[in-house]
Amino acid sequence: MAADVIFEPLKFRNLTVKNRVLRSNISGRFDNYDGSGNQARINWEAKFAEGGVGAIISSFVPVSIRGRIVPNYATIHRDDCIPFWRALGQRVHQHDCRFIMQLSHSGRQQDIGGVENTIALSSTSKSEPLHGFRCQAMTQQDIAETVAAFAEGARRAREAGLDGVELHGANGYLITQFLSSGINDRRDQYGGSLQNRARFLLEVVQAIRQKWGGTFTCK
Repeated sequence: MAADVIFEPLKFRNLTVKNRVLRSNISGRFDNYDGSGNQARINWEAKFAEGGVGAIISSFVPVSIRGRIVPNYATIHRDDCIPFWRALGQRVHQHDCRFIMQLSHSGRQQDIGGVENTIALSSTSKSEPLHGFRCQAMTQQDIAETVAAFAEGARRAREAGLDGVELHGANGYLITQFLSSGINDRRDQYGGSLQNRARFLLEVVQAIRQKWGGTFTCK
């Protein structure tokens, strides 16, 4: 009987998923260099929806071009991105499948910098050790603009008719770069204690909730 639980609905405060089979975020460079999406991504996601999963969590979706991990990923950094994500969501919803967008920002950890990312933004000015991309510590204005970019990304996801957002807070990307005491060497209110290092993430969550209240799923 316990095995049957996986096929029971999964209820969140503002979202019900038809079963407990979720397609985790899977990466793939399907899209165009400028951040616009294409049919290949829609077809890819639709395969999982057709297969019966209850919800799909997208691969990382950058909230700004400067926050891309690699080029050729669909972004959510401008309003003209909304129609693509709306088309993708509508295709997935045809199979009673939910779609949750994973909002992301690479910070200094990028696999391919792209021509517009000669210097990445981070919690620190120390270069990322794996690929060696140069970076600079974010100013207070940079932080405020990035917090707003996450909130606007969530707004666009909702306007596209998607079912929620997930914040990418792992794998060494920007949120991790603030949280980690091994990376974050700031001396202001965003560095030092755990409370300070968590400030950026908490401001992102608060900005999303202030914009949309409790009617949109953010996890």
